[in-house]
Amino acid sequence: MTTSLEELQTLVAQSILSTEAFKEQVAASQEAADRRAEALDRQIKELSKQIGGLGNKFGYFTEGLLLPSVQTILRKTFGITEFQTRVQAQNDGELQELDGFGFVNGEKNIGFIVEVKSLLDKRGIEQTVRQLERFPMFHSQYKGMTLFGIIAAVDTVSKAQRDAVFEAGLYLVTVNDDVAELAPTPLDFTPLSARVA
Repeated sequence: MTTSLEELQTLVAQSILSTEAFKEQVAASQEAADRRAEALDRQIKELSKQIGGLGNKFGYFTEGLLLPSVQTILRKTFGITEFQTRVQAQNDGELQELDGFGFVNGEKNIGFIVEVKSLLDKRGIEQTVRQLERFPMFHSQYKGMTLFGIIAAVDTVSKAQRDAVFEAGLYLVTVNDDVAELAPTPLDFTPLSARVA
């Protein structure tokens, strides 16, 4: 069986048309896939935003439950007379936010930066140390005050976590049987301090 030139040309033309139709179908499928991916991206971003909002609400709830107990501990243990929650300050475009700050002026002239952690980890300890070190640049009104740091941990604290907090020179408030208490410091404990110049 021989194929004429016209038949061959017709087959080639049909093949080209089929290839073009196939390319259009692939392009349409790709566009549809891109639209689905964009929609999925938007949904993921919205869900992340909602989860972040829940995390913030949980954090505020936790702070609200624990900070009054921390205030009482600071008053009884260190003689703190003033206590503020959610302290914010700005300096040269930088912001510092503290969960709590308690202090006493006069002879003692000491202050305690309080950070509440629902899950205590190395990052939380480092953050609290940074808050203590950065405090003087945001709060010059406390000139001459000596500052200390306290982590108030909501979750159960292991011995390793406790040791890490004390090695960083921070005080620790823990919750046991729904009662907040200042964890006893080791004999060789040296509190990390900063001074507002």
